[in-house]
Amino acid sequence: MTRSAPVRADVAVVGSGPNGLAAALLCARAGRRVVVLEAEDTIGGGCRTLPMDGMPGDLGEGLLVDPCSAVHPMAGAAPFFRQFDLAAHGVELRTPPVQLGHALPGRDAIVVPSDPSPATLAEGMGSETEARAWWQVMGPLAGRPLEVAATALSDQRSIPPVTVVAALARTFARAHPLGITADRFGPDGRTLLSGIASHAISRLSSPAATGVGLVLGSLLHSPLGWALPVGGSGAITGALAEALRRAGGEIRTGVRVESLARIDARDIVFNTSSRILGEILLSSSPSPAVERRARRLTRAPVGGAAAKVDIVLSGPVPWRDRRLRAAGTIHLGGNSAHIDAAERAVADGRHADRPMVLVSQPWVTDPGRIAPDGRRPLWTYAHVPAYSGQDQTEQVLAALEAVAPGVRDVVVATRCTPASRMDRHNASYAGGDIAAGRVDLRGLVARPVPRVDPFATGVPGVWHASGSTPPGPGVHGMAGQHVAERILRG
Repeated sequence: MTRSAPVRADVAVVGSGPNGLAAALLCARAGRRVVVLEAEDTIGGGCRTLPMDGMPGDLGEGLLVDPCSAVHPMAGAAPFFRQFDLAAHGVELRTPPVQLGHALPGRDAIVVPSDPSPATLAEGMGSETEARAWWQVMGPLAGRPLEVAATALSDQRSIPPVTVVAALARTFARAHPLGITADRFGPDGRTLLSGIASHAISRLSSPAATGVGLVLGSLLHSPLGWALPVGGSGAITGALAEALRRAGGEIRTGVRVESLARIDARDIVFNTSSRILGEILLSSSPSPAVERRARRLTRAPVGGAAAKVDIVLSGPVPWRDRRLRAAGTIHLGGNSAHIDAAERAVADGRHADRPMVLVSQPWVTDPGRIAPDGRRPLWTYAHVPAYSGQDQTEQVLAALEAVAPGVRDVVVATRCTPASRMDRHNASYAGGDIAAGRVDLRGLVARPVPRVDPFATGVPGVWHASGSTPPGPGVHGMAGQHVAERILRG
């Protein structure tokens, strides 16, 4: 620990991402004395908003950027946040007129509006046949998105409602694997679901990728859909931090924990990656059994990675399909076959010729993100192999140019954070693995390593609550809630 004074509390939380703050808040509200320790100077982990400093020519001055997540379907649907009530704490989640657009070269985009009914989807897909096929597969989940989210965000040890499991199983059987059951969707439906499934940064043939696609796809039909927070992602963790302080909790930034020795607490919650937790346990003179588990944590499989490309524009993106001007999220990756090939390349440790690119236009729901002179931040990711040091700026610009001719004319500055440097703002993202562990079937059910209680570490009172544990990555706070429930039962 970088500070010499020992930390004394009933509950100490290491890391201030949504899961860490959720665990801290629930324990503080139950009367526990809580201290959160954050290694960086700002809180939030992967849910942060920072000034766009360091852009060439200071062209990012006055702009805000989300260094990791920007769009938050889980925050609007997760049981923890629904109980916390973000709106009551001053956070406004806005659903864009177009929740999701999938841009395709040489033709109209596939768009999902803010109210995706069969009629509006038919317009967005350009075909009643395509929309009907989508609803035939996704209908059982689209009709109960909050129940689907609650099941997906469980601790993977509880028994979910039979009706939800049946709906998930039926839809999974229809949708997986995409290549074999292609007749279940029209071409545009396959492409739309492929883009959503690619958020797993895994082979599309993986059951986990299909599961991610179905859950996130169902949330397009939830009350808030794929919403963006006004003011950026940091508004969410800022609200949690303020609620924690009001409940008597304390947050200390600039404190890097390297051992358990300097923490005097009945319970310690690690909101970190498996690798970081394993290294800390190894440095704390563990028993042989704990040492074996810690070494397994340090070797937990790494998933595919993301390279971040921040772009400053002088005006809106000149999308060929003008409907995309109203989109909060846009996928660039070609059709389902192109996406499948790109994700297979990344899974094999190779750079794709045409990588899957995710784009967000935060000003669509938050005009305050536009500077008085019209400058605005465009948020983008490109999928790459873990630990890649390759600059992806040209790949992202080429993907944009293919669907927005002339976009380079409105680009005034760019900055790439390669996958190999993604851990500079969040140590849990080593190698650019923003999911903090491989997203595959084993990596979801037995995450981070097989264990009866996935949140226990083998050390009494030491817990693990992060994207490396169930229910996996995302801004949902549920790993923190699951751990807090265990602490408060003890």
